[in-house]
Order: sequence, then structure tokens, then C-alpha cells
Amino acid sequence: MSEHFEARTLYDIPLEFDADRLMRQAHVEPGSDDAIVFSRLVDIARMTARPKAVFRECFVTGRHDGIVEIEGIRFASSVLARNLEKTDRVFAYVATCGAEMDEAAPRHSDPVQDYWWDMLKAVALAASVRFLSDFLVTRYGLGRAASMAPGSGDASVWPVEQQKQLFCLIGDIERLINVRLTESCLMIPNKSVSGMKFQTERDFRTCQLCRRQTCPNRMAPFDRNLWNAFHGLAP
Repeated sequence: MSEHFEARTLYDIPLEFDADRLMRQAHVEPGSDDAIVFSRLVDIARMTARPKAVFRECFVTGRHDGIVEIEGIRFASSVLARNLEKTDRVFAYVATCGAEMDEAAPRHSDPVQDYWWDMLKAVALAASVRFLSDFLVTRYGLGRAASMAPGSGDASVWPVEQQKQLFCLIGDIERLINVRLTESCLMIPNKSVSGMKFQTERDFRTCQLCRRQTCPNRMAPFDRNLWNAFHGLAP
């Protein structure tokens, strides 16, 4: 029987909004009317954004064909099971830009401003993910580590529906960091991510098992050989 660890929350996450860089990214002309509006949104984000994260140290309690059991909760993913073959410890997590940004979102019907605000939420989320990753590596000495997220990559890699099991594994996430799961297993705020981080001997990114060619968030190219290896196919 493995020791049970409670979920731990991370608040007071450092966050900076580089207005000039973000303006260039959004293709906003300096000195224009759009620039005035964009700068106002950045000011609101600086005052209200409170990125945060929650994680729980967990242990594998069983392995079956294509299934890994963690603290008694079953996750059906042959890729996850294979990634955890040589480790018994995982860190289940959720990171978010913070519900405060949804509450502070300007009330208007301008899709351009909605897009800009979503950009600012993404900056807050990135800060949360970066802080969480650094914390886990430093605090727990993970060394080389990789992550997997339900719904990331092809549907067969790790179905998004297993967000429910992941949330159950961590605890009352809505109470801890105000992130809730919808019936379709999407998270609110929308700029939130979840997954498991684990120590590994090889580099791994879920993007390597994603065949969607137009994904805007791709971090690594599709790897046919890795796909075949994980699915028991000939090279």
C-alpha cells in the first residue's frame, strides 16, 4: 500500500506581461487606437491575473494490458502505461491562468478584443505551467521528465474523457484553484491544462504521437517510428 499524499496548491506565481512584445505578436500598430485598447487590457490583466496550480504526488498501484492503475484509479492508455513502465511515481496536476481573468474580462461584443484577452490569459497560463514544472523538478529532483495530458495528441493516445479520473485522483480542484470540468470534459477557465508529469529515460512529447498537421500548438513533429513502437506495429 503506497503512502497517500494530499494535493498541494501553488499560488503567488510570478507573472509579467511584456506589452510591447505582445503587441507585436498581436500585430497591433504602436500609437494606434488599437494600441490604446490593447494597453488598457494589459493593465487590467496585470491587476487581476492570479495564475495558480495544484498537483498531487501519486504512485502506480497496478498495471494491466494497456491500463495503468494509480492509487486505485484506472487509466486506459497504452501510451501512458508504457511511459510509466519504469517508474512508480507520477505527479498529477492542473495549472490555470486563474478564474480571476474570466471574471475581469471586458464585457463587449468585439471578437478582436476577445482574442487579445485570450492571448493575455495564455501568458498567465504559461507562467503557471513553467512555475509548476520548475517546482517539481527542484523540489522532487525529477531530472529528465515528461508529461502527458488527456485529450492531447490523437484520441487513441489518451482519451479526453479521462479528465474525470484525473480530477478525481487529485481532489476537489474546483475548491482548490477554481477550475471546473464541463460535461464534455473541457476545463473552465479555458486557459487551463491538466496532466501527469513523470521521470523518464527518454525524451517524450505527446505531439510526437499527434497526426493533426494544422495544430497551432505543436511542440514536436509527428514521429512515425514512435507511433509504431507505442502501438505494436512494425517500423
